[in-house]
Amino acid sequence: MLTWVDLLALMVLALSLALGYRGGLVLAWVGLLGLPLYAAALALGLPAFWTALAVGLVLGALAKSLPLFLSEAAERGLGLLGGGLLGLFLAAAIWTGFPSEPAPSGGIRYPSLRLPTPIYQGVAQSPFARRVFAWAWGTPWARKALGLEGQHLR
Repeated sequence: MLTWVDLLALMVLALSLALGYRGGLVLAWVGLLGLPLYAAALALGLPAFWTALAVGLVLGALAKSLPLFLSEAAERGLGLLGGGLLGLFLAAAIWTGFPSEPAPSGGIRYPSLRLPTPIYQGVAQSPFARRVFAWAWGTPWARKALGLEGQHLR
């Protein structure tokens, strides 16, 4: 059964798809070039805020200044693809954004037991949150891109 965390993440995904359809090439640039550049820069150890700002400014300038002569359907299709990738990234950020903590067995407990009960139940009962967190924690570039390093409650 879906929880409020899943509904929030899926709503963000749907909104990103709709914005990609409406935004066209701007969302295509963001989803198809911006996210890979952001993840690569974080994997190289660059600071997240300045990396996101630089990538956003460069891609915004490219989207507005490069005249691409595509049909409206092709532009919307690329926008859907870019918006979908952006939506998946944002949904993963929602599913993994709650604090974790070191477990007594030496692993990671997600979500943290110190969260308020309604929030803990929403994350713990989600069919997606733990799977996405386990994938992100085990993938070095996703761990950096989603900001999971140093996230533990102590």
